[in-house]
Amino acid sequence: MSIINSNPILTVFTPTFNRAYTLHKCYESLLRQTSNQFIWLIIDDGSTDNTSELVKDWINENKINIRYHYQKNQGMH
Repeated sequence: MSIINSNPILTVFTPTFNRAYTLHKCYESLLRQTSNQFIWLIIDDGSTDNTSELVKDWINENKINIRYHYQKNQGMH
């Protein structure tokens, strides 16, 4: 049985670019929440570090609901 709630009421949005070294702090914080009624939406702006592998491992753990989107680097806006 999955602990992920199928009816999330909140989206936690995290844009990232080459931040695998610190992204775990967000993950650990979200794991400590008393409610799991959220989706963690990670938008990866073309990271070349191990961000995608790290996030895929977390998705496979199935502890929180994570949506991951990788896009080609868009640069500064």
